[in-house]
Amino acid sequence: MRSTYRSLRLGVVILLGLLGAAVVLESVRLGCWLDSLSAYYWSGARDALVGSLCAVGALLVAYTGTDDVEDALLDVAGLLALVVAFVPTEPRTGCAGPGAPSALAVEHDVRTQVAALVLAGLVAGTARAVVAARSGLPLPSTLVRAAVAVPAVVLAVAFAAAPQVVVARAHDVAAVVLFVAVIGVVVRRAFDARPTSGRWAAAYATVGSAMLLTLSVVVALHALAPAWGHAVLILEAALVAQFAVSWVLQTVELWGTDVVDGTTGPA
Repeated sequence: MRSTYRSLRLGVVILLGLLGAAVVLESVRLGCWLDSLSAYYWSGARDALVGSLCAVGALLVAYTGTDDVEDALLDVAGLLALVVAFVPTEPRTGCAGPGAPSALAVEHDVRTQVAALVLAGLVAGTARAVVAARSGLPLPSTLVRAAVAVPAVVLAVAFAAAPQVVVARAHDVAAVVLFVAVIGVVVRRAFDARPTSGRWAAAYATVGSAMLLTLSVVVALHALAPAWGHAVLILEAALVAQFAVSWVLQTVELWGTDVVDGTTGPA
């Protein structure tokens, strides 16, 4: 069981490395850099981008947090990673190169994928809540197990009311909320580590603060700067790297932790 949890954690880091390698190699092939990580959906790196995000999302949902709050945050982040993968950002002019999918074809694909994701999220949340209830977990823990269904419900309502808005905006909104959830995990770890290790608490606080600052700057650039240039690409890459650092820190800290009961797992 310990080996399985270690593999889950290491898998997230390896997949983020795969994403970074695909972006770099595609940029070398094209001879230029696109203006954001999401823009590589419209390049030859599309499959690596979508595949790595889907796999990371699945691992975040599968991984059991050290407590109910962390578990809920990771579940929400995992489902939103799938939204980011399935709903691309708007195509932009530049050096995307030949072979990029057409915007019209992608719009039809997005509608199918969002509908499938909503159904999968609802089934996953319901199944996990039922299993938790049958296992005798308290009501708060049972509700946490259904947290993955919350963004699925929100997405379903939004998609039913305004599908065009979902296609146009869901990517950016999901990406921001995803990182907010991850930052929440890092900040929570900083507070949890304070009674036992000031060094670990300081490390988590530093990474969490850096992620929050970077995310704020990225959001501001998206909202205020009409010509983002490569600043957004650099900041998004930094944000993903900071997430990887936070994940590695927690992996190292909890490397030898055993399962205490049915609600927690080793990292």
